[in-house]
Amino acid sequence: MVKLLKRKRRSGKGKKENAPNGGGHESGGGQEAGRQGNANDAAQKTKTAHRPAKAHIPLTRYIGPLVSVAGFVYVLGMVVTGRVDLSAIHIGSGTKAASAASVSSSIKPVSLPVPTGKSTETMSLATFSIQNFDSSKAQDAGVLSVLASVISRVDIVAVQGVSKDGKAIKLLMEKLAVAGGHFGSQVSPPVGREGDMQCFAFIWDETRIQLTPGSVFVVQDPTDRMHFEPMVASFETRFGAVGGRSPFRFTVINAHANPSEVKAGSATNEMNVLDDVFQSVRQYGYQKNGEEDCILLGNLGVNTAGLGELGKIPNVISVGGDSLTDTLQTRTLDHILIDKTTTREYTGRFGLVDLQRQFGITQKQALMVSDHLMLWAEFSVYEVPAYNGVAAGVRTRGRY
Repeated sequence: MVKLLKRKRRSGKGKKENAPNGGGHESGGGQEAGRQGNANDAAQKTKTAHRPAKAHIPLTRYIGPLVSVAGFVYVLGMVVTGRVDLSAIHIGSGTKAASAASVSSSIKPVSLPVPTGKSTETMSLATFSIQNFDSSKAQDAGVLSVLASVISRVDIVAVQGVSKDGKAIKLLMEKLAVAGGHFGSQVSPPVGREGDMQCFAFIWDETRIQLTPGSVFVVQDPTDRMHFEPMVASFETRFGAVGGRSPFRFTVINAHANPSEVKAGSATNEMNVLDDVFQSVRQYGYQKNGEEDCILLGNLGVNTAGLGELGKIPNVISVGGDSLTDTLQTRTLDHILIDKTTTREYTGRFGLVDLQRQFGITQKQALMVSDHLMLWAEFSVYEVPAYNGVAAGVRTRGRY
């Protein structure tokens, strides 16, 4: 198991202060002042007795009720004429607004691709950060069908942002099965810090990819150098040895960097921890079973210039470069990192699934699916000899 040396977390305790309470009053007055006050009170009572009863009720008392009645009548008229939809009004406790997942996306469910027709020479590996992927989002038929359609197009996908209970993955797997696909999944235990935890997941096409038994683990992080401890698993293509070619075997590190801890120059920059993760996992795999193909992918929250020490590992490249991977297509957040000298199986093709163009939905609807697009890269289904690799060659961008 891979361990990282970490710094200790510190916590502070609040202080309570008790403010002293106190008060007092003064009294006094002479007999003459008392007699004068009594005389004034008597005169005031005499004037009040002669005032008409209606004069005791100020006219302003009627303003509040009249405004309330008028407002109620106006709103009732709006509802009757259909200009106000009561079903769209969210009523809840507190001041917290309803989450996007609690509101129907209005996305028309889409059909999943037929689970056939994938290449017999290449496979696709992807990363997909699904924003707040919980059971509420998964129960939206439109959102779930889009997610299932996207994922069914690739052979294996690393997912970030899964809720702690993992129920959303179960619903997604059921949706994939309905379309006739045969997919496997593996969900990590919850990782993170108190109040901000998530699960990672791998989903793969079992007709083309198989999980290496006993290869799944979460990187141990006893000194808390990373907010979310990465998940690791090893896989192998289901293509038997043909003509001296062996099935492609590889290890995948599924990572999600904390957005507040990727600042360049920061002592807590997680990019300067993920380089240790990459090299430690690769060394562990090589010592255990001779595996040298290690791929780190996920939501890293930075462009290539912000990869820090991770981007300085010799021969390690981000296959998608600075492609804009958020749904608004304004920022580079997601990466698939390989060592181009060892992972020669990379064909040079990569791409993004544009939710709006692919499914004919609005930007608002696309954001309800996720604030990230799925980034994928293509690899040979067979191990590639050192003299025949293309990983160091020209990259081309494709579409799914």
